[in-house]
Amino acid sequence: MRKWLIIGCVFFSIVLCSTYFIRMQQPQPVIQYFPLDDSAAFTETSTSMKKVDFRRIHWRLTSALDTEAYLRQDIGLLYENGKLVGVMNKWLHPASRLTQEKTHTLQPNKQLDAVSFHFAELHKNQITSSFKLSGVRSYTSDTYELFSFPKNEKEMHSRQLAKTNTSRTLQQVWTDAKQQLSIPAGQYTEIPLTALPTTDLTAIPGLTEDKKRQEIISRLWEGLYRNYILPIGPAVEKGTVATYIPLLLFDKSGKHLRVLYQDETGQHRELLQYY
Repeated sequence: MRKWLIIGCVFFSIVLCSTYFIRMQQPQPVIQYFPLDDSAAFTETSTSMKKVDFRRIHWRLTSALDTEAYLRQDIGLLYENGKLVGVMNKWLHPASRLTQEKTHTLQPNKQLDAVSFHFAELHKNQITSSFKLSGVRSYTSDTYELFSFPKNEKEMHSRQLAKTNTSRTLQQVWTDAKQQLSIPAGQYTEIPLTALPTTDLTAIPGLTEDKKRQEIISRLWEGLYRNYILPIGPAVEKGTVATYIPLLLFDKSGKHLRVLYQDETGQHRELLQYY
């Protein structure tokens, strides 16, 4: 009896270990920094908004890598007058191309900002990664027209109204965050997350070297994904939280980065990244 008990325990242990090993080998939809792969590059990255009827648009993310990756993942954030109104997060294994879209209902005289992080995890002799950013800004008129650049005085007025309201809201949110977290704003270069795809970061201390800059941005999105995007996604879908564009604070001495954001309860939080 004792012999069969021992054999049974050993067999059960082997089954548990095997199950654990198999689970550990499965791809996980987690943005994680790995050394950048110079042999892989994105041939297409796009964030777009297209009107489908009077008051609705399709918000769309598309990306393609020039080789098949072990894991492909795209994350998209959509803000309306600075407030987060949509999150997209899709992954495939293995894959090179990803496409996803959502429908968003328009409101008049609004500023729409969308930013996306396109990511690939590659398994060769070692685990490496590749990423690229994309983004777009559009406006709506009082008659629900969608435009990037105003074509007439009516649209110019709508854009100015949207920009003014967005700026006023964000400045209040960011000022409150800096006060609550006791942050000396004068020591930092401030960049909204949505401006990251189009901002020249080479003049910022600590980010002049391309490889180092890419690592900092990749680690930034790793932190945002774990602490901001994953927890807040369900709350945004349910409409139970008001949260706004995170503010990136790059230390002027080139030592660290602080990220100010609001969690799923609306509380001000920060991420601190040394480099």
